[in-house]
Amino acid sequence: MKVATIIVAGGTGTRAGLFPPKQYQRIGLETVLEKTINQFVSHPHVDSCVVVISREHKELFEETVSPNIRGEYQLAFGGNSRTESVYSGLQHLKNQDISHVLIHDGARPFVSARLITDMVTLLESHEGIVPVVAISDAVWKFKGNHLVNPVSREHLSAAQTPQGFNYSQILQAYEKRTGHTADCAEIALAGNLKVATIEGEKENYKITTAEDLEYARMISKNDVHDVRVGQGVDVHKLVPGKSIVLCGVEIPFDKRLEGHSDADVGLHAITDAIYGSLGKGDIGTWFPPEDPAWKGTDSIHFLNHANGLLQEEHYSITSIDCTFVCEEPKIKPHVMDMRKRVAEQLGINVDRVSIKATTSEMMGFTGRKEGILALATVSISR
Repeated sequence: MKVATIIVAGGTGTRAGLFPPKQYQRIGLETVLEKTINQFVSHPHVDSCVVVISREHKELFEETVSPNIRGEYQLAFGGNSRTESVYSGLQHLKNQDISHVLIHDGARPFVSARLITDMVTLLESHEGIVPVVAISDAVWKFKGNHLVNPVSREHLSAAQTPQGFNYSQILQAYEKRTGHTADCAEIALAGNLKVATIEGEKENYKITTAEDLEYARMISKNDVHDVRVGQGVDVHKLVPGKSIVLCGVEIPFDKRLEGHSDADVGLHAITDAIYGSLGKGDIGTWFPPEDPAWKGTDSIHFLNHANGLLQEEHYSITSIDCTFVCEEPKIKPHVMDMRKRVAEQLGINVDRVSIKATTSEMMGFTGRKEGILALATVSISR
């Protein structure tokens, strides 16, 4: 499964009455568009990213957005409507190895890594997925300045982006489209794709007006009220074996780590750091080593438990920094796989996960190759 993202950002800012257009306006330390792009280019499930802009904004994009993008992207130029811009992005991907595509508004900078992960997961078994949110206000039909009659909200919802589709099917639907629409799902349905829904996020709103932009700036300025840091340390002994597992990645090796569970020293340190940031003890508190139920358990189970507590408390992970101390095996060739595995499991962007290694200069038990030490620091916020 190869997933591309098309970020549609060709608007001229007419409705918002802004110059530069809303996607080039700053919210906090970032422009709206760079914040949006960075959510996707650093996501472990996104393999490529196409940014569709107006050709007139090329210089503006290169000056204000491009220098701050934290990953690889491709640039394409849009047409006179959103429909034409989406089609331009789809055509740009035509000769690339892509199976599925997420189409997202450049003016929705608060899309979460968790929503992206959930979308990609559902695309494995659906032709199309659209995030929706319930309509909380009363809905009325009106004529002129007068109300006519209420509309039941029972079967109504508001659609968001990213909207995900099977790439070849949505491309074919766009090639057969007639006229312009404001929503990809409409074209998908016209092309006979079966489109399912997923619960969206209220925070994932689209910046359309100047008031929306001011609200985004307020969120960016005040979105962190509580910051915590946790530390985790773990050690496991090396014994004869065929491989070891570090941060969920199996590494061929002539030894293994000995322990009650699978002895993944990296995930144990990260998990303990999460528990520590919450003031919730450590792995031994929740999964006592003397309990035979946890013998040989995949350490992902422990990480998921800690992440569940994190979400219950409404915290988000800001960063993870994990360091291995060992003489062997060599960690560097496996660092990116480890970062992706941890990020994927926690539903965060890979640029929030750091994995590195050092030696003890042949001193101590790690220097004698008797074991591996892992140290982790996790910062969280809400």
